[in-house]
Amino acid sequence: MAMVVFCSPTSTSRATGTARFLPTLLVYAFLVLLLLIGSATSDFDHLTCSDEEDNDGLTDTPGAPVCSSQDRKALLQFKSAISSDPNHVLLDWHASNANCCSWTGVTCDGATGRVVRLKLYNQNLKGRLSPGISDLSSLQVLILDDNDFFGTIPSSLGTLESLRRLCLSNLPSLKGPIPESFGRLKNLELLDLSSDALSGPLPSSFGGLSNLQALYLYGNNISGTIPASFGLLSRLYLAGLSSNQIEGRVPDSFTFGLTSLVFLDLSNNKITGLPKDLRSLGSLEYIRMSNNPLMSGDSVEGIATAPQISEIHLSSCMIKGPFPAWVSRLPQPDTEYISEWVTPSLDLSNNAISGEIPPALGNLTNLQRLSLENNKLRGSIPTSFVQLQSLQLFNVSYNNLSGKIPQASPFTTFDTSAYIPGNRGLCGHPLGPCKS
Repeated sequence: MAMVVFCSPTSTSRATGTARFLPTLLVYAFLVLLLLIGSATSDFDHLTCSDEEDNDGLTDTPGAPVCSSQDRKALLQFKSAISSDPNHVLLDWHASNANCCSWTGVTCDGATGRVVRLKLYNQNLKGRLSPGISDLSSLQVLILDDNDFFGTIPSSLGTLESLRRLCLSNLPSLKGPIPESFGRLKNLELLDLSSDALSGPLPSSFGGLSNLQALYLYGNNISGTIPASFGLLSRLYLAGLSSNQIEGRVPDSFTFGLTSLVFLDLSNNKITGLPKDLRSLGSLEYIRMSNNPLMSGDSVEGIATAPQISEIHLSSCMIKGPFPAWVSRLPQPDTEYISEWVTPSLDLSNNAISGEIPPALGNLTNLQRLSLENNKLRGSIPTSFVQLQSLQLFNVSYNNLSGKIPQASPFTTFDTSAYIPGNRGLCGHPLGPCKS
């Protein structure tokens, strides 16, 4: 089963031994592409705002009846709010062309002639979003990504109760709050408001989005805490909320209803912690909390209770003190049941973790990436690490480790950048020989 995820880190190769993270937007785009490549077998193809072949279940019907006068009026009102159309994409949108079902970007229902899809992505359109869109009462898909719309999102969009996909991403001049009225969109499966300039709190009304499966809000200025009502989103499997100003602890309500959640990205915020018990999140495989500088090691110990957790990112979280004890209690899910886009990983880099590396980490034999660089670790690399035969990326540079590097695969395949700078007391291949 293919899924699309956000913000998965990538390394250059095993030879470098260095974890390099691509910018969020590039990784998002790359993973959407992966989903599209596997679209023939995916159950979630309709949950992307893609510029490829539509996967929303709607098709153009030759000879469809003339669109309703209500819809034609609403579309002309939308056009009247456009101040610039350099690609002339709306050239055929005019009153004398009565059949708006034939207009560029418009798809109608073959039986009723009602507009069910409006798709005008990446057309360099500039203007305000017309409230008249809400008069397209049968609209199921609205995709206006990658344009130059400005102003605020009309609250009247919350009346489009048939809407399943709402895509208003990459609109950097779109400001203001997310309308509370969006909580009335009971049929919404995908909401993408990423990479805009939205501000204000997360609407508590989102708890009413009972069919929501994918939520993309990354790259805005959203502030405040996560409403407890988010725990009602029982069908949500993907939550991409990175790069905002969200603060406080993740509410305990997350553990009550988010039983479908697979992917959670809260990186680059002001989150202070997670619920202590995540056992009810039996589907959770990927969590990214990097760059939340107000957290501590104990505040995220609930991660170890998530039975299927496989990819963990806690880089640059100001975790201090001894190696978090919960890391030694991490589960080891069967790789047969891990999603194909998940890479079993543990990233605790760029913190202030001190003391020795626990030997119990060597029991995570499915681990493919282990990033511990730029901490205050001392002691030796545990001999138990020779059990990590699946390891493809390993980095402990910028620490105070000493002793002999395990002289077995895969550690003999990593180059010096996996171990230095730092760690002046380490020896053995690929560094210099140990003194007898």
